[in-house]
Amino acid sequence: MNYKNIFWFCFIEFLLWCLLCLIYYFISGFYPTATGVLFTALFIPGNTFMFAAGLFVLLVLLRLLGPKTALAGSIVLGSLFNIALLLDIFVYTQYRFHISMAMLQLFFGPAGKEIFVFPPATYAILAVAVLAIIAFTWGLTYLARKIGWGGKAAVCAAGVLFLLFAAYNGMYAWGKFMAVPSVLTQADYLPWAQPLSMNRRLRKMGFEPASQPYETPRAGALTYPLAPLSCQTKDKPNILLILIDSWRADSFTPEIMPNLYAAYKNAPDAFYFTDHLAGGNATEAGVFSLFYSMPYSYWDSVTGAKVRPVLMQKLAELGYQFGIYASSRLNSPAFNRNVFSGIDNLRISSDGEAKWERDEDAQQDFLAFLNTRNSKEPFFGFLFYDSAHGQEFPPDYKAPFTPYGDIMNYLLLTKNTDPTPYMNRYKNSVHFIDSLLGQLFKELQQRGLDKDTIIIITGDHGQEVNDTRNNFWGHNSNFAKYQTHVPLLVWWPGMQGGQKDYRTSHYDIVPALLMHALACSNPAADYSSGYDLFDPTPRPWTLILSYTNKAIREGNKISVLNNYGAMTNYDEDFVPSDTSVSPKALGESLKEFSHFYK
Repeated sequence: MNYKNIFWFCFIEFLLWCLLCLIYYFISGFYPTATGVLFTALFIPGNTFMFAAGLFVLLVLLRLLGPKTALAGSIVLGSLFNIALLLDIFVYTQYRFHISMAMLQLFFGPAGKEIFVFPPATYAILAVAVLAIIAFTWGLTYLARKIGWGGKAAVCAAGVLFLLFAAYNGMYAWGKFMAVPSVLTQADYLPWAQPLSMNRRLRKMGFEPASQPYETPRAGALTYPLAPLSCQTKDKPNILLILIDSWRADSFTPEIMPNLYAAYKNAPDAFYFTDHLAGGNATEAGVFSLFYSMPYSYWDSVTGAKVRPVLMQKLAELGYQFGIYASSRLNSPAFNRNVFSGIDNLRISSDGEAKWERDEDAQQDFLAFLNTRNSKEPFFGFLFYDSAHGQEFPPDYKAPFTPYGDIMNYLLLTKNTDPTPYMNRYKNSVHFIDSLLGQLFKELQQRGLDKDTIIIITGDHGQEVNDTRNNFWGHNSNFAKYQTHVPLLVWWPGMQGGQKDYRTSHYDIVPALLMHALACSNPAADYSSGYDLFDPTPRPWTLILSYTNKAIREGNKISVLNNYGAMTNYDEDFVPSDTSVSPKALGESLKEFSHFYK
């Protein structure tokens, strides 16, 4: 094969792959709006171009060894590319995610035979299919050698493909910045897509995204909830959900949080869940898993289609008043486009330069909301404190934990850095938040709201202060207990409280509210990846996600699936282990990523 033959072979493969990519759309759904159709028309060839270009480069290198080597390489590499795409289509059909290195390691690893079970006939069919693909690819090389078009045609075709690639990336960057649903929701359809994103750069240039999406298409194949909620709600208690950013499980003590600890100890209706796991090790995943009660992997799908959490939708239908007061901005991460979408006049940000100032401002505005709301209708309140995230507190605050260091300069920290001053500073920031909570509880009691308000306090994720001595400071770096284990406290009027030591997770909170507060009879699996919070049945496994990785925790064993590499195993202290979670837990957890795609 000469260089011209190689180009046309890769071009034919490109056209074939574009046709096969339509299968992903038949599975997930097309978007018939003008914007959706245009993005589909650019996305399929734009993303496929990268693979065709990669194949072309490899074959050109083989051509340097001779035409026969190039021909053999075309058949072998072309077949491998075709097989990989067909296998990915099969995996996507079954699980709604794409093949990664982690998935390949699972399949070929020791547990693969237990996770992926196929009858013997499957392997016979697979062998025949591989032979057929090889023969078909040989036919494509024969066809490519018969094409008589010259170099000018090849250059023109390559130029068109590059323009399509550039247009696809440009449209995605625009669609993500402007939150266009029909663009965002398609981004996960095709394998290994890494389109361009320019949100931060565009903000720095002075541009601002649209406050509302340009159109709201149907939710594609996302089916959330799986069935309409059936609720016989009579009493409508107030609900107050409080999050403390970066709240470590071991910081709920009478020394660090005297006000909150006393509020728990002195209330017969207060629960303390001692073994509670967040759904992520960062804010996006932690908050998303709590409100949606499903893994963070669904973020793009629900955000693109503006699908509200079932809890928030039901509260809106029941006439709840929403008082949403966060210290940090609600449009970065874009919770205004998913968790709190559909709320009129949503308060996006708080006033103040420092985090502690914004915490105080958020609480003051929430108390003002309590004064001005319609007292005849129930409310859903949300407070999100941020001081612990930055280890901040007022400069004149009587900090009880000394000596304390400056705010962390991550560039100067090493695994040998003494964590004590930084831990003390963190404790002081939590102690400051506790002072705010003390004021809040006093205000609720003075208004009599403690009698008819369900109060839930937890963290979006934990915070590590070099606990593992591996130079981990903060969060979103591993799935050890320091970054994922958070306190959970619940005050539920009319219930007999107490300490609960069985494992729970963020996925369990929404089922408890829907079942016990709003009298919904649906099984939790209709809208959740969790269980009823008050059900002590052992959880077989828990999913915890970061921005790029997925972890399955079973007991104290943690297996991490890295999108860019292999599966690694740890214990809860982040000590590497040779033992992964059980094949059953792996198999069941993988299915959860497609649970709400029908």
